[in-house]
Amino acid sequence: MLKTAGVTFPLDAYEAAPEQQDALTRAQNALTGRCMTRFGFVFHAPEQPPVAASESNARVFGLADPDTAARYGYQNPSMVNAPRQRGSDRQLTEAEELALMGEDDLNPADMPSNLEDAEKGGGSDVKLNGQRLPIGGCVRESFLKLYARKANEVDILFVFNLKSEADSKALEDSRVRAVSKRWSECMAKAGYTVADPMKAAREMGFSEGTLSSARAITAAKADVRCKQQVNLVGVRYAVTVAYQKQLIEKHAETLSLAKQQLESRLTLAASLTR
Repeated sequence: MLKTAGVTFPLDAYEAAPEQQDALTRAQNALTGRCMTRFGFVFHAPEQPPVAASESNARVFGLADPDTAARYGYQNPSMVNAPRQRGSDRQLTEAEELALMGEDDLNPADMPSNLEDAEKGGGSDVKLNGQRLPIGGCVRESFLKLYARKANEVDILFVFNLKSEADSKALEDSRVRAVSKRWSECMAKAGYTVADPMKAAREMGFSEGTLSSARAITAAKADVRCKQQVNLVGVRYAVTVAYQKQLIEKHAETLSLAKQQLESRLTLAASLTR
């Protein structure tokens, strides 16, 4: 397995794809704008450059593409080619900041965890333009309206946490440990002392400004070559997929709910951004 750009994992089916996440971001911005309008303000949403689906998972196991290594070294090309975000130079007024983010000294534990609880509470004790401000401001209100409408909604981070658990299990797996060791030995023959395929650039001392230097490109090409020789990406992928499948079986009921709620969320998002 030589590249990971565009590959999918079993748990991907239970969370928003890149283009769907773009739609959800636009929907939350729309909800934030509606909230700000209630208090007499205009909300200017920050620009969000879209993530190409073909680039998703491109570096899930570190640098793996020989063409990218030869051209960019360890520098992520998506960062090099990313369009500059246009932002407003105008600073928010104190009242706008309050409406958007809520009180500065708010304890996260005091914020409602779902929209039902937020609506029962009626908002914070702070009034702005004659209306009670939502706890956590318009940003929190928009999040709850899109991601946590009811008390029984699956945590928005549930699938992310399962992916992290699968990754952790894979890293401890004897097969992954063995292939990482073979990669390290291959790199040693090429003149590099590195132990972690995911931290190779850091272990070799490349900083942000030198990730695409001639020396970094030479090292990156050796890195990818060694990954190919030992099939590091293929082993990591197969083992990670296996652990994800185990977790899907273990949490099938909750994941089914998560998928239903995602579809409902996307339907809502579509209605907000027509």
